[in-house]
Amino acid sequence: MAFSSTIQSNAVHSASAPVASPRVIEIHSTSQALRAIEGDWRQLEIENTGKTTVFQSFDWAMAWCQAYMNAKTKTELFIITGKINNKISFILPLAKNYKHGLSILDWLTDPVGQYGDVLCSQNQSAQIWLQSAFQHIAKTKGIDLVRLRHVRANGNVEYFTNQNLQNAKCYERAPYLLTTFKSETEYDARYTSTQRKRRKKIRKALEEIGPVVFKAATEGLEADTLIEVSIAEKNAWLSDRGRFNRIMGCPSHIKFLKLLLRMKSDSFGFCATELSAGGKPVSWEIAFHYHGTHFAYITSHLNALTDLSPGRLHMDLSQRKALADRQKTFDLMVPYDAHKDSWSSAYIPTNDYYMPISILGRIYGFAYLRTLRPALRKIYYNLPQQVLRFLQPLTRH
Repeated sequence: MAFSSTIQSNAVHSASAPVASPRVIEIHSTSQALRAIEGDWRQLEIENTGKTTVFQSFDWAMAWCQAYMNAKTKTELFIITGKINNKISFILPLAKNYKHGLSILDWLTDPVGQYGDVLCSQNQSAQIWLQSAFQHIAKTKGIDLVRLRHVRANGNVEYFTNQNLQNAKCYERAPYLLTTFKSETEYDARYTSTQRKRRKKIRKALEEIGPVVFKAATEGLEADTLIEVSIAEKNAWLSDRGRFNRIMGCPSHIKFLKLLLRMKSDSFGFCATELSAGGKPVSWEIAFHYHGTHFAYITSHLNALTDLSPGRLHMDLSQRKALADRQKTFDLMVPYDAHKDSWSSAYIPTNDYYMPISILGRIYGFAYLRTLRPALRKIYYNLPQQVLRFLQPLTRH
């Protein structure tokens, strides 16, 4: 695919000698190279022309590299930076993966990162930098395809991908709640009488077990245990329904979360909460506070108490806590499940895009990403539980 651009760029590896040019494209392919641009990355998070999500933060990227990058995964970093006058003004965070016999560029941290986007300085054009970056990708040997999942409609990269890349037809919605309530009384007013009765019923049932306590565990062994138990119960819940989640089922995921727990940054906050009844934990949430947004990353509950729905009460209490913590937005993230309706006020559309480079990439992109995958995905999410349980061994591969 050809791109037109007026930029005069020089493509060099991050370890190469400096190039005497006002605009330079560099590729960073190692964890050491990532660490070397930490200061520029963190500064760009603040100066970004769009809204930076936690999934584009340096902390998220570094923790992912430490947890997932190894010889077994065969993943290579492919972080593209745009530098003007020796200052990084643009970051396109990608990683090269080898799957299905192809070399594919995905978002860095995909599929753990829920949204993908670029970082771009406010005085620069993300569209021009993207043209230059994708020109370089198209000329790079050994790449078959670029695949960008969960591109938000309000992201820096959305206009460019919509105009220049192929539509993978994987439409989703990312629900969120604006926590601009002046008080808890105003927050309560958003619920219908039926919703209030439902939450009171759940609390009453839990109180029959014992006193109901909602607390945060933000550090140390207590938070480590919360991570382990919540993931285990999430996997048990999925298994009972014949489903398998490759993120939850990966052992490196727990290591990744524990690394994030120990990240020390002014903008990044690990927020894990637990709801208990009679001293026994019944539900959990693992979330992140980043630039005024609460990212509800994982919610889970004691699988044996699924019919009681403790997660509904937990989510209500979590949103109240976000309000008290002065978070401006409560992001429930993709997918837009029906049970999230009462917790959100609006949503941001998302979609997947791809750019084939080789002949194999064109075949894979059209036959699988654009045609077969959307159809299989629709069928999978509409299958009854008994069929999913029968197919469960196949979904793990």
